[in-house]
Amino acid sequence: MGVDFLNKKTAECGESVDCPRLLPLYCPVSADCDEQIRFQYSDDEGKRARIDEIFDPEISAGTRDFFIYCNSLSGAFDFDSYAEEKSVRIYTPLQIYRKIGSQFSRIGVLAANNISAHGIEKSLMSDNEDLYVIGNGNMSIVREIENGLPPAEIVDRCGLRNLALYMEACGAEAILLGCTHFPYFKEEFRMCCNVPVIDPAVMMYEALISDGNRFNQEQSSNKLA
Repeated sequence: MGVDFLNKKTAECGESVDCPRLLPLYCPVSADCDEQIRFQYSDDEGKRARIDEIFDPEISAGTRDFFIYCNSLSGAFDFDSYAEEKSVRIYTPLQIYRKIGSQFSRIGVLAANNISAHGIEKSLMSDNEDLYVIGNGNMSIVREIENGLPPAEIVDRCGLRNLALYMEACGAEAILLGCTHFPYFKEEFRMCCNVPVIDPAVMMYEALISDGNRFNQEQSSNKLA
C-alpha cells in the first residue's frame, strides 16, 4: 500500500520540477497483519535484527530515504535514533503527529491496535501535554481491508459510524486515521464525520519531497562551488 501511495502521488505530480521522480521499493517487515503484531511485541534485539536485514542492503545499494508506511511499526521501534545512527532519512507517521498535536485540544484516534494507539498518543502529546486523546484500536478493521471488503461495508460492519459519533460526543475536534490501511475507507468514513479526518500519509509525502528538493539544491550548489 505504501508503494501504491507513492506511485500515485508521483503520477499526480506529472512533470513538475518540484516533484522528484520516486522509485519506491517494497520491503515488508512481515508477511501479514497478524505476523506484524507478533513482531511489534517481540524483544528489541529481534526487532533490531529484522530492521537491519531490510535496511543494510538498501543502504549499501545507495538508498537514503525510507518511508515507513505503518503506524504500529513506527511506535514499536525507535526510527529517529536509527536514522541518525545509519545516516539516512526515515519518514514515519509519528513524526507528523508530533507536529499536529499542538493544533488541537481534543482529538480522536482510530488505530489498528493498542500499541499503535499508545505510540500515537505519546507523539501527539509530546508538544501538547494538555491534549485529550480519545483512542480506539481495532485489528478487525485491518483484516477486513486485507480481505477486500468494500469500504462502505467496512464502515457499517466495524461500527465506524457509531465510533465517529462517540468521538465527536467526547469533544474530538478531528479524527486521525492512525493506520496506513485506513485511507482505504477514508472517503466513506468522512461522510460519517462532522469533524475533519486527518490522513498523515499526505504530510509524510510532503516532508519526503521537501527534503528531496532541498538535498538536490544543496548538491547543485556544491557542484557550482
